[in-house]
Amino acid sequence: MNTIKRSLTVALLLSAVVGMSATASAQTEEPVDLEALYQEIDATIGESPHFVKERVLKIDDCRHKLQAEQSAEKRLELAEKLFSLFQPYRNDSALYYIEQCITLADSLKRPDLEGRFRSLMAHQCSSIRMFSEAFEQLKLIRKSALDQVGLSYYYGAWMHLYGELGSYTERPGMQQVYYDQQNAYRDSVLMVAPEGTEDWYHMKMDILNGRRYYQEALQFSNRWIRNAPPNSHARAFAAFYRSMVYSNLHNEEQTRYWLGRSAIEDIKCGVMDQASLLFLAEHLANDGDIERAQRYLEFSKKCNDYFCHHMRSYQVNSVIAIIEKSREAAEKRASLWFTASMVVIALLLLTLIIVIIRKIKK
Repeated sequence: MNTIKRSLTVALLLSAVVGMSATASAQTEEPVDLEALYQEIDATIGESPHFVKERVLKIDDCRHKLQAEQSAEKRLELAEKLFSLFQPYRNDSALYYIEQCITLADSLKRPDLEGRFRSLMAHQCSSIRMFSEAFEQLKLIRKSALDQVGLSYYYGAWMHLYGELGSYTERPGMQQVYYDQQNAYRDSVLMVAPEGTEDWYHMKMDILNGRRYYQEALQFSNRWIRNAPPNSHARAFAAFYRSMVYSNLHNEEQTRYWLGRSAIEDIKCGVMDQASLLFLAEHLANDGDIERAQRYLEFSKKCNDYFCHHMRSYQVNSVIAIIEKSREAAEKRASLWFTASMVVIALLLLTLIIVIIRKIKK
């Protein structure tokens, strides 16, 4: 028993040392100029129509090639490319083209590809609360036909679905059941995902964050950001996960910085499924920078409405938080104006009384 107690004490001390080391490392990060970052975000938002036009041109080019192509194999490649272009841009179109991929894979007698595309469709469905459709797609997959990449998408789709169910459920006791299933599938993804893929980085960061290995998470994040192509949705995703590490370390400056960098990457890619800028707006509202928070909220909401009309839980929560902060700020301003007005009126009355008294004395 004493040995166990000593072991537990040592483990707790080591955990504390690791936690302090991670926090200390986070605090030694290079200082950032948040005001310059916000100005860069504003400038990037101003150029947003140009970036969106670039994505639309790629989509139109790919569509024309698909319409002219006769080979089923090449049509499948083009349909998959169109899905990837629409995936963070326009949800209904993404679902249309991934369904085309499933049909083409079936016509080519490729159950491995059909299962891969059904997994991608399920993930897209669960991201907008189409849970029944996600379950339907996953149950149609013949798991034994999947290759390594297909299994990664398959387990990833199940993981995402259970995570979303855990976020939305209102049934007592079910949330943890869903999250336990999510964790089990996360382990499965990590076992099969090829090293260096986005899914692999994503899972590793989830696990390191979940276990509070923040120092290792930051080091791993360096590798992810270094390997992600610049001006890409992948780089935005990597920056977003880095902000989560800093959020867990309560480093507010770095959290805001990496949310901002993630938002800039997404805007430059013409991405409409905005999350980072919305979270940054919530932080700004908490700081009292209501005007800028409202600007970022309006831009994010416009983008997200274009991507999909269904608002997701994080969007609703952030919007409500920003509106509440705006209301509080407006009430505070009104209260200050009222107080100032009362003081001015009181001074005027006092001045008037003094004038009247002097005249009476004369």
